[in-house]
Amino acid sequence: LAALQGAVRVVVAPVESMTVVPEGEVTGVVAAYRKATVAAEVAGRVLRRLVEPGSAVAEGQVLVELDAQRMILNVQQALAQQQAKSVRLQQARQDLVRGRRLFDRGAISKDVVDDFEFAVELAAAELQAAKAALGTAERAQRDSTVRAPFAGTAEVVHVQEGDYLNPGMAVATVADFSKARVRAGVTAAEAAAIAPGQRAIVTFAALGGVPVVGSVHSVGRIGDAVSGTYPVEVWVEGEAAARLREGMVGAVNVAMESTDPRPAVPRAALFRQAGRMQVFVVRDGVAELVEVSIGKGNQSHTEILSGLSVGDQVVVEGQFALRNGAAVEVNQ
Repeated sequence: LAALQGAVRVVVAPVESMTVVPEGEVTGVVAAYRKATVAAEVAGRVLRRLVEPGSAVAEGQVLVELDAQRMILNVQQALAQQQAKSVRLQQARQDLVRGRRLFDRGAISKDVVDDFEFAVELAAAELQAAKAALGTAERAQRDSTVRAPFAGTAEVVHVQEGDYLNPGMAVATVADFSKARVRAGVTAAEAAAIAPGQRAIVTFAALGGVPVVGSVHSVGRIGDAVSGTYPVEVWVEGEAAARLREGMVGAVNVAMESTDPRPAVPRAALFRQAGRMQVFVVRDGVAELVEVSIGKGNQSHTEILSGLSVGDQVVVEGQFALRNGAAVEVNQ
C-alpha cells in the first residue's frame, strides 16, 4: 500500500542529548626541540674541525677553529691605536690647563683657549672610536672559534679542514632532542576542545606502532591560509624523545575536553546541499527538509547547534531518495 501511495521507506533515529567527544586523531610531524645551523661570523680558513656528524656536544663547545692570525694582528693594532689616542687625550688636557693659566695672565686670547678645549673634545672622541675598533677586533678574534649554541648533537658538519669560509657560510647543524615537538593541524571545533597540558598519544608506524606519550604544549589561534587548520604542538620528553627523528610522521590522539550535553544526531543523517548542512525530519509521516548548524563531531555523532530539538526523528537511511514534503514510511 505504501508503495502504491508513493511513500518512501526510510530509517530514522532520534535527536539525543549527549556530550560529543571528538576522537582527535590527526597526523603529526616530528621536529627537534631546538635546531640551529651555526654559521661563520668572520672570514677565515678552517684550521681544526673538532666534531663529527653524530657527535654529542655541550653548550659552548668548540665545533671549528678558524685561522685567527690576522685577527690577532688586528687586535694588536687596535690596542696600539687606543693607547696612542689615550696619550693624545692626556696631552690635549695638559695643553688646556696651561692655556687657561696663560689666559688668566692675559698672555693669550679666549679664542686660543677655545681651540684647546676643542682639541680635548676631539681627542676624547678619537679615543672612543679607538676603543670601539678594539672591541670589534676582539669580537672578530672570538668569532674565529665557532661554538655550539646549545647542548645537542652535531647532526651535520658542513666544512672540512682547509676550507675557506666567508661570513654566513654554514659550519654545522646542531639539534637538541632532549624533547621532541610533534606538530599537527586541527579543525576550529577540535582546537576549541584542546587545551595545553592535555595528555596526547602519538603512534608511529616507523616504531612498530608502539604508542608514545606526550602532552599538548600549545594550540594556535591563527589558522593556516591553505589548509584552514589550526596548529597544535605536542611535546614528547625523556627516553621517548630520544627515539624520534625529525620528519617522522605519526597519528596524534588527544583526549578532547568534554562539554555540557547538547542535541546530537548520527553522522549518517547529515548531508550538504547548496553549500548548507541539512537533514530530513519526519513529522506526521512527512519528510521535512531542515537546515542545521553543527558543532563538534566524532565517528558516530555530530552536535547540532541550531535547527533541531531533542526527540526529533531524523532520517539516517533513504534520505537521498527524498524531497521536501515527501510521504515516508518508517521501517521499524
